[in-house]
Amino acid sequence: MPGTPRDLRFLRLFVAFAMGSIVLTLTTSTARGQNSQAGPVTGVIDGVAFEGDQYYVHGWACQEGNRGSIGINIYANHPAGGTPAGTYVMAGTANLDNEPAVDRECHDPNGDKHRFRVALPNQLLRTFQGKKVFIHGIALTGNVDNALLAGSGKFAFPSPKWPPDPPTPDVLDGPPAAAFDTSKESCEQIDVPDAAARAFRDYKGTVHLIASHYVTRAGLGTSLETAKHNCEVVYKSSRDGNIGDFNDYTWLNSFYNIDGKQIVALGHMEYHGWEHPSMCASKTDTASCWYNVDTYNLSEDGGYHFARPKPPGNYFLSLPYKYQASQGPEGYSVDANIVKVGKWYYDEAYGWGWPPNCGGGKGQKPCLVPDGACAIRTANILDPSSWRGWDGKDFTVTFANPYQGVVANPKAHVCVPVPYLDYSTGINYHPASHLFIATLWNQGSASSWGPIGLYFTTSPDFVHWSKPKLAMTQNQMLRREPEGNWSYMYFSLIDPKSTDSSYMTITDSPYLYYVRMDQNHSPYQRVLFRQKIKLDWLTKGQK
Repeated sequence: MPGTPRDLRFLRLFVAFAMGSIVLTLTTSTARGQNSQAGPVTGVIDGVAFEGDQYYVHGWACQEGNRGSIGINIYANHPAGGTPAGTYVMAGTANLDNEPAVDRECHDPNGDKHRFRVALPNQLLRTFQGKKVFIHGIALTGNVDNALLAGSGKFAFPSPKWPPDPPTPDVLDGPPAAAFDTSKESCEQIDVPDAAARAFRDYKGTVHLIASHYVTRAGLGTSLETAKHNCEVVYKSSRDGNIGDFNDYTWLNSFYNIDGKQIVALGHMEYHGWEHPSMCASKTDTASCWYNVDTYNLSEDGGYHFARPKPPGNYFLSLPYKYQASQGPEGYSVDANIVKVGKWYYDEAYGWGWPPNCGGGKGQKPCLVPDGACAIRTANILDPSSWRGWDGKDFTVTFANPYQGVVANPKAHVCVPVPYLDYSTGINYHPASHLFIATLWNQGSASSWGPIGLYFTTSPDFVHWSKPKLAMTQNQMLRREPEGNWSYMYFSLIDPKSTDSSYMTITDSPYLYYVRMDQNHSPYQRVLFRQKIKLDWLTKGQK
């Protein structure tokens, strides 16, 4: 949806925030308004009902005399702190409109939002079906205890009711295998796969498998199948507070192997204004002080270590606008990999609609930057200034560093978005069909495509992309999992039969790499999986 930040990019932001030293005690809804006297937490569970295609638990909860919407924690079998203690299931927020009777119970004359309607995912119902539902309201302010809501223990978690599957191709061609399991292989707590997997082969024949974090490590081996996670640091973010240096938090996302020793890496740099003095009014509304710039990095030892040139030599791509506190999210994010066809190297960068809440609707201010994917290319991979963006007709858009002087005509340095590419975290070239293939994960934002799941789109020229085709729904993936609370992110294709040392080309039988996250132990427990898939249904008739 234009003007709406993509969930993928926000996940990385919140993961970085969760891994930092700040602990949140108030939500932004809390800060909206509080009364001086803190009353008790109260509320009621109204029931559990099937609506549309899944179950929901309904009710209301508040802290008496406080306007803020409170959080709720859902437990199974017993209350938290009971004897025996209940099992934590999930959290929610009582932030929906409510009727006057609830306002009276909450002692809220302003009529704020205190109802909740929390979806109960089928994957959780597999685990907790038949167990009693207990819900605690979480106090916002004052020396007030959290409280068990009325109706706790009255209702039970129902059995899962999966919606019917839409038609999907026979895409899987083997079981999943763990390429990096953080519960067994992490070198430190923040050592997690936090970007789509990439691979390249160095001058010694060693395969480097990288699913980057802001402290980057690689899996090393003689093949994709034997690459094992290594604790040597490949790249470490400097967390530089000088925004014009573009050296705060950096994820190395796009790699190209030139000669086995020289490896180019394009990095997604996030400036976290809330972590630097006087750069953000809020320490909790992190998205509003989030600025994104893409950087150029180079390894000259085969990819074992990457260096960033001194500023401004590390600059690759950005908006022509400087950081503005409380006006984010702002910037471009490189999330796909580099693909070379003919003399051209291609990639894409996602841009948030900016300024915030801009658009073409009534009363909205126009967007200086449109929401969507910027297709980019260069003929010289070693010159970061040579990349050009799509202007709607050709690759002519140059990128201007706003910290190197006044940008006279900012609009000339902003891309025209390419449809269907902005959910991509992986791009490959399929030589047999002469098609670019982009791997997409629809988390629900692209509702016009169909259900949440894995999609592919193809293009003969990198700018005209087909409507994404559904390969596998999220529900189909979840039903194959053991009991647990899983979510998925960061999908890409890497083919062991690739003919190039950057693994940018694919056949009809590549590996699908993706990250499965354990939401019960978020954000640190994750597994990077690989699974053989079939793409003949996608490329059929194109060869």
